Amino acid sequence: MAAIIPMFKWSQPLPHFYEMEFSGDLNQNEQEAFLCVLNRLSNETKPFVVLTVSQGNSPLTPENKKRMNLWFKDNKAFLEKMCLGTVRVQDGFSDDHYQGSNLEKGLPFPIYSRGGHFDGRKLAEKILTAGIKK
Repeated sequence: MAAIIPMFKWSQPLPHFYEMEFSGDLNQNEQEAFLCVLNRLSNETKPFVVLTVSQGNSPLTPENKKRMNLWFKDNKAFLEKMCLGTVRVQDGFSDDHYQGSNLEKGLPFPIYSRGGHFDGRKLAEKILTAGIKK
């Protein structure tokens, strides 16, 4: 029997530091887990940072995409105040991948990109330690 490898994993390696890893198409349980992590973020009482590691697209069902978008809309003021930024890591990303993008313009917090996990984690830790926004 082949081992089942999760397509979504998350951890909290440091206080107020969330790491989410997407490695393929998410099944319904993994999509629910992702949405639960978003809800967990909205309970943070101190500024936090998010490191997202992706190995390509991790599409949500249309219903869950609506739920995610509604969560972002409902939590926009909270995110603007509490999220120090998110660092998205994907092979081939340049440090300025999101610079000037609609995503960067639409988010209430800074978004950074890195091409490797080590560099992304280092940047996320620096952002958290500094506690400042871009």
